Amino acid sequence: MAESKAHKEWTKKNTTFIGLKLNHNTDKDILTALEGKSKQTEIKRLIRLALSK
Repeated sequence: MAESKAHKEWTKKNTTFIGLKLNHNTDKDILTALEGKSKQTEIKRLIRLALSK
C-alpha cells in the first residue's frame, strides 16, 4: 500500500530515523537480549530507563 502525501509530510515533520547495525560477533549479547521482542520498543524502553537514573 502506498504512503499518502499527507502521511509522508506528517512523518517528515514528526519523526527522526535512526539506523543501527549490530555485529553478530561483538554484539551477540545485545542481539540475544532483543530476541523475540519488538526491537524498536525494547531499545526505546532501555534508553528511557537509563535516562531516568
